[in-house]
Amino acid sequence: MEEDTEIKKIALKNAMEHGGRAEDGAILSKVIGADKSVLKDLKTLRAKVKEMVNYVNGLSDAQRAEEAEELGVNIATSAKAEPKAELKDLPNVKGKVVLRLPPEPSGFMHLGHAISGMINFLYKEKYNGKLWLRFEDTNPVRGYQNFIDDFKSGYSWLGIKWDEEKFITDDMIKIYDYAEKLLKEGKLYACSCPEEDIKKNRAGGTQCACRNRPVDENLELFDLAKRGKKEPKSMVIRLVGDMKSNNYRFRDPNMFRIVRTDYKPFHLWPTYYFANVVEDYLCGVTHILRSNEFDPFVQSYLRKLLEFYEPITVQFSRYNFKGVPFSKRVQRRLISEGKIKDYNDLRLPTIKAIRRRGIQPEAIKEFTLRVGYSGSKHEYTWDLLLTLNRRLIDERARRMFFVPDPIRLEVSGPNPGEVRLLNHPSSDRGSRILKVSNVFFVDRNDFSEINGGDIIRLKDLFSIKVNKKEDNALKAEVYSEKRVGAEKIIQWVSSDNTTIKVQVIGELLNPDKTFNENSLMVKEGFAEKTVELLNEGDIIQFERFGFCRLDNKAGMEFIFISR
Repeated sequence: MEEDTEIKKIALKNAMEHGGRAEDGAILSKVIGADKSVLKDLKTLRAKVKEMVNYVNGLSDAQRAEEAEELGVNIATSAKAEPKAELKDLPNVKGKVVLRLPPEPSGFMHLGHAISGMINFLYKEKYNGKLWLRFEDTNPVRGYQNFIDDFKSGYSWLGIKWDEEKFITDDMIKIYDYAEKLLKEGKLYACSCPEEDIKKNRAGGTQCACRNRPVDENLELFDLAKRGKKEPKSMVIRLVGDMKSNNYRFRDPNMFRIVRTDYKPFHLWPTYYFANVVEDYLCGVTHILRSNEFDPFVQSYLRKLLEFYEPITVQFSRYNFKGVPFSKRVQRRLISEGKIKDYNDLRLPTIKAIRRRGIQPEAIKEFTLRVGYSGSKHEYTWDLLLTLNRRLIDERARRMFFVPDPIRLEVSGPNPGEVRLLNHPSSDRGSRILKVSNVFFVDRNDFSEINGGDIIRLKDLFSIKVNKKEDNALKAEVYSEKRVGAEKIIQWVSSDNTTIKVQVIGELLNPDKTFNENSLMVKEGFAEKTVELLNEGDIIQFERFGFCRLDNKAGMEFIFISR
């Protein structure tokens, strides 16, 4: 037992002096250096060290500090601070940097949008530049306004500030003017081929007869489509590209299509490529930072035809996280199948869900700075984001007691009646008073490791000796008010408690992309009575369980954030 305590002390000290991560080798060396006799059973020692490292690394910063204080560990304060994370310099910066946030409001904002938006904002701040919020509203769908409001709310929550705001449709007349210029020059043409024939011809590299229409006829058809005199799918406006090009996208791609919508009074709508080329020019964008599913070739070709300057384009891989679907199609399917209720589901990467999970905007900013961006495809785990988030909420979160799956414990002997506990171990956050009697409740996991005759410590209260262990109950007596050795510390609540539920989030999708039936678990148990004083949205730490956010006060429902 004494040897285990020394290993724990060394592990706690090592972790707290090295960013919260203890290392097996360093601890093993220190244990051997302090007592060479341990070399006689090195195998057992290695196993003990590994077990202790896993335990210590699983604690939060505050939990480590608390246990270190209880064991009298002296922590060095000279550990090197982490270097400040920064994004790499933008290429070819000449004069004022102008960037844009270009959300297409056809779905709700998600974590990938947030990180991409944060990259643009951080560069705007770095170069004292200008940032546009420009909604790409040229693919009219139902629910636009809900999505627009969601993006504006999400960007504001993240602390992203934009200088100018507009919709692409604000410039629809100018977009038409540029299209007419290219029609007159024979660079665009009206195509009335069926959609299936267009796809077949593009695949085979065969141009259709529409490509040879006279300019006047193309202009007339364009005008009829603008005025709503042509039916959807009766024609499209295509770019004269190269039907033999190895780049499939350059085989006479669509530039405009006819759409009937109540959204705005237009009938002929530009596609992404044409609309963004014109808008980047009108906004004076100098650097385009975007995910790499977009082919820059067609847009560069359009700029040359329109005699626009060429902005600097920086493309990067999408930000995907393990076990969650970013695809709107997949999210819609899961909702239609009843697997999840809506876009507010905790297991989704939507900003609505991320906020409910208690992830702070500062954590997303720091994550963006840490990982930066690259063109290579990468799937992130949640570990780094949750670690950065924990560092933020650890400083703010009050401590409280919670016991999941509770087992009754009766303790005979002196009882204080009430106990005053600190709300936070390392900041001046005041204290609260808990009422105690001779009846307590402890976690079933702790219960399973307790045997008759064991001496254990009820955290921040007293040490007890277990006299009797039954199937679902313990009987014990007060052994000592002070800690007598290295007895196991366990969590407890008194009989003055409140029943709560905690939703614990797992990965929504299995590795094979099928639905994970165990992706949302609910833990029920007893929490100290003071949880009833919390407000919805409050983040607290249930000690030895994890950080949680009160999501629904009426039902006393919490959401687990992280350890």
